[in-house]
Amino acid sequence: MNANELELIGIDTNVILRAVLRDDPRQSAAADEFFRGLGPNRRGFITQLTLAEVYWVLSRTASLSREESLEVIRRLMRTEVLEFDDGESVVEALQLAAEGADFADALINATMRMFGTTDTFTFDRGASRRLGWRLLDA
Repeated sequence: MNANELELIGIDTNVILRAVLRDDPRQSAAADEFFRGLGPNRRGFITQLTLAEVYWVLSRTASLSREESLEVIRRLMRTEVLEFDDGESVVEALQLAAEGADFADALINATMRMFGTTDTFTFDRGASRRLGWRLLDA
């Protein structure tokens, strides 16, 4: 690889969680070292699914508040050495989540809009109310 080529390195949920939660000293140190190794030509790549998993673990099992969990996602988005599969949808999802929507639902909504869907159907009354999805009655 020449000096001008960009190398993208995929990052799994657990690497991000170890760096954030500091709950396993060895793995947290390894995650820190990994992130320090990223730079302008060697960038980390994070998918929407990874972000949804990070949010879920932080807000449900790590007992961070909703706002603290969203702030972790915001910090990741501001990190210059990280790339995302659809950063625009993540930014939109963060805004919707800040207004009360569930982050995963907001991410689904933003992606659906990007692909031009006319409606999204759900059984989730909260998502229907917050995101304007159509409620499918059973």
